[in-house]
Amino acid sequence: MHVGELKGKLVLFKFSEEIRQDLPLFQVYKDEVWAVVTGIDDMGVWIENPAYELGVWWDEEGNLIPPHKQVKEKVKTHILIPWRYIKALMSVDDERFQRVKSERLPGFSIYR
Repeated sequence: MHVGELKGKLVLFKFSEEIRQDLPLFQVYKDEVWAVVTGIDDMGVWIENPAYELGVWWDEEGNLIPPHKQVKEKVKTHILIPWRYIKALMSVDDERFQRVKSERLPGFSIYR
């Protein structure tokens, strides 16, 4: 398998120790995570977090919401993991495994 073939697939990532302390910023709480690959380039691998909790600071008109009325919502995000921080990748070659119908992916909610 070539790395380019991982785009769109659910892949297990093992990260190097160097990035471990920075992972909670992206709501990744272990140095291993299952994630859908959304892109691959010279810099690294883009992965999807389908339920990143982000504070909503502006309303629909672009006005700042007062701090006591701000709420957190779950939004889909994409995270670039540079190649130097990826220790290993694993893809499962079983079609059932790749047909994810749930927005809850292991890694971003179950592995916490």
